[in-house]
Amino acid sequence: MTTPAADILTTDTCGKTCVVTILTPELNSHTAEELSTRLLTLLNESKTHRFVLDFAQVRYMESACFGALVNFLKWLARFDGKIAITNVNENVRFLFAVTKLDKVFPLYPDVPSAISYVES
Repeated sequence: MTTPAADILTTDTCGKTCVVTILTPELNSHTAEELSTRLLTLLNESKTHRFVLDFAQVRYMESACFGALVNFLKWLARFDGKIAITNVNENVRFLFAVTKLDKVFPLYPDVPSAISYVES
């Protein structure tokens, strides 16, 4: 079952994991707050604490969105949850590396390998 959320993301459940597909190609300061709100709502409303964020459609990301992801990670840690990010393009992967957040957020090449990680 896929659920739209303000045209920023969709969700799908795969086993024990919530797969969140980011729909917007540009994550900027305007979408950062909405992304944060939607992710925290998912955490509170879902029956899982395992999340995969699919960045296949994301081409650009501003630093404000890293704040939204870190905030989500902090809340997720309270529930002993796990997260993985997948399908990150070269430009966005570079930003993760420069900010050293690639050490905090596991990055995977595809959704199935990310799901394997969060369900392990």
